[in-house]
Amino acid sequence: MTIISSIKHLHGNIENVLCLPRLLSISSTREKNTAGKYRTTTGRKQMLTYEMAHRPHHIGVKKSWLTWHSQNLEEFRQRQPVVIAQDEIIRRFVRGFFPDYIAIDGSELIIKRQGNCVRVAGFFHYRNRLNIREIYWMFGFTEEFLSTLLKQPVKLEIQFVADEKDLAYNFI
Repeated sequence: MTIISSIKHLHGNIENVLCLPRLLSISSTREKNTAGKYRTTTGRKQMLTYEMAHRPHHIGVKKSWLTWHSQNLEEFRQRQPVVIAQDEIIRRFVRGFFPDYIAIDGSELIIKRQGNCVRVAGFFHYRNRLNIREIYWMFGFTEEFLSTLLKQPVKLEIQFVADEKDLAYNFI
């Protein structure tokens, strides 16, 4: 009671004093890191692909084609550690066997499992001229080697682009 009476004495009207804290903000600044959101750069230099441009909560809606595989069935969940190891083997082999053709540091390789078949999809880029015989041989060797190693059929679904900037969905 004494505090309110002293405030009334100083300022005269209690309503003006009670509205004063609403005008001042004493909280800390909001510098939050958000998952799945890329920060803008000066001059819009950073390239975003289609998968990078959409946030993680859109996986079931806008990025659903990445989830069309059979690994969410109950009997496949028991093999999850083996599947993770196989995915890493596939990614490392493709990055190592096609070092000149990998676009965007190999992060855009998509590994889909449909039943017993493993499909590896992604984009490669070529610099000057594409040697078709060499590419067909490398694709065939990769499919045969990974099929023998993993003991299940492996199919490569790779498309070639002239430049990595052709894969850009947006620049931020």
